[in-house]
Amino acid sequence: MSEYKIEYIKTRNNLESVTVNGYLLHSKYDPIQEASRIVEKEFEQGYVYILFGYGLGYLAEVLYEKIEDATKLIIIDPIYPLINAEEKIGKFTIIHELKKNELEVLIAGALRNLSRKIKVICSPNYDKVLPNEMKRVLEIIKEVQRMLQVQENTIRLFSDNWQENYIQNLFNVSQDNPLGNLKKIYTCPVILASGGPSLTKQLSLLKEIKNQVIIIAAGSTINSLLANEIEPDYIVTIDGGLANYNHFKDIRKIESKLIYSITSHYKIQDEYTNNKYAFLPASNKVYGEHINKVFSIDLPLISGGGSVANFAFSIAAYITSGPIALIGQDLAYTDGKSHAESNKRFTEIDLDFGESRTIIEIPGYYEGMVITDYPFLSMKKSFEVLHQKMQHDSPIFNCTEGGAKIEGMNQLSFVDFCESYVYQQHGVNKEIVKENNYKKINSSIFISKMNAIINIYNYLIKQLELALKFLNQNNTIGTFNKDILKELSKIDKNLDKKLKQVSLNYLTDPITLDILRNYEPKLNESSIETYTRVYNQSKELYSRLLEAIKKTKQYSLDTIDKAKRNERGKENG
Repeated sequence: MSEYKIEYIKTRNNLESVTVNGYLLHSKYDPIQEASRIVEKEFEQGYVYILFGYGLGYLAEVLYEKIEDATKLIIIDPIYPLINAEEKIGKFTIIHELKKNELEVLIAGALRNLSRKIKVICSPNYDKVLPNEMKRVLEIIKEVQRMLQVQENTIRLFSDNWQENYIQNLFNVSQDNPLGNLKKIYTCPVILASGGPSLTKQLSLLKEIKNQVIIIAAGSTINSLLANEIEPDYIVTIDGGLANYNHFKDIRKIESKLIYSITSHYKIQDEYTNNKYAFLPASNKVYGEHINKVFSIDLPLISGGGSVANFAFSIAAYITSGPIALIGQDLAYTDGKSHAESNKRFTEIDLDFGESRTIIEIPGYYEGMVITDYPFLSMKKSFEVLHQKMQHDSPIFNCTEGGAKIEGMNQLSFVDFCESYVYQQHGVNKEIVKENNYKKINSSIFISKMNAIINIYNYLIKQLELALKFLNQNNTIGTFNKDILKELSKIDKNLDKKLKQVSLNYLTDPITLDILRNYEPKLNESSIETYTRVYNQSKELYSRLLEAIKKTKQYSLDTIDKAKRNERGKENG
């Protein structure tokens, strides 16, 4: 960093300022007053602040005093060690190395409830001293905001599907194997096949080695494999939409076993006749605790991301201690295609497609740039995080030979992978996987447990209807009637206690986002404004919770009917 010429000067009010390459970083008259003016102009409540440039700390100190939550202030200064010879950070953490992944994690962690409210304040002249670094920080921030937008869109789009599938799959889980039965059961290579455009060129070799490896198909990739006479050993499914069910509904008479998340469209599991193994996404720990408490079933928590392939990657490492190869994991529109041509979701990219979503360029498998979009980019980042955290005894390779580069993962041609890790094997004894004697839950016992949950839903519905009744009866202007406030407080305690006995998170997550985000107190709000805000917040919360519980109750009744049909089928069989 010898290109930076740093000089310290005394200000007119006897403080210290500094210049870098002739640019003044603080006022030479009154640095504190200058910092106060900047904060007064830029500050808004409810934002995460990223201060680009610490200098001698005047702006950071004033901004820190204004922000109530210190975790909402992130300070980035690539030349901090040059300006401050001593480590005198004190209450601040100054980031001076622009490590993309670490910075993304830090910013995303500060943005709670998937908020994207960020304000960037650039200290005086830092954009002139460090223009490239400033640009890079802004790009990282934009990327984090896009990723959070993708996450929020996913939650809002699928929350209802996930809740229905969770409830409907409870009976399937009570009858199927937990994925834990496959933990590290293999020592042979595992090939994870995804449906990217590059899969096509690997299919002939995959067909040749299929009896020597374990093949896992990520979701709809099953159709591409079957079209090429390849039956995978396992199919992983997580998606809850009807489109995912349509990928599976015509699949019949194959030997492949199904590994499913409790969010997977329940009809896939209802109709799939081979052995099935259930798991939970790692983010759904509360659902695992509920299933264990009510049904005494222990489902493993599997880390994933925005794609079924992310989960399938974790599952590959979960079931084998052997080497793993990823194929068809393009994460980009290789040759202008969305998927392998035999995939039902295959689309060719044209001008209209590019206008309908944000297309970006990222480093490719072969060092050049490839086009992708933010959903694919989110999946790529999930692979990178999973791989970084993964403890695995054998090598893991990206053998896609196309698409995006997965940072941190070794690349190897599929031919070379087979030469090194497959042909050396003298066959794989897949018979080591013995079907366990997993004890299914009797249908009548399942129905009894579900009826107990229905009783809790009925109680919650009555409490919420009562809360809304009390809210509507409040006739005091600008304040809550004390008696009504007392009753609402009692109801809130009852709700809190009973809600812990059921699992509604899929439906309540979007509600929580809105309740916390849309009713933040205003600066210097009046008592009337406070009352109106709290009243509307309470009414929306009670109303939407009531709707969510009524939906979940109906899903539960449908599941009980399914268990009853199963019971009658056994009696008639």
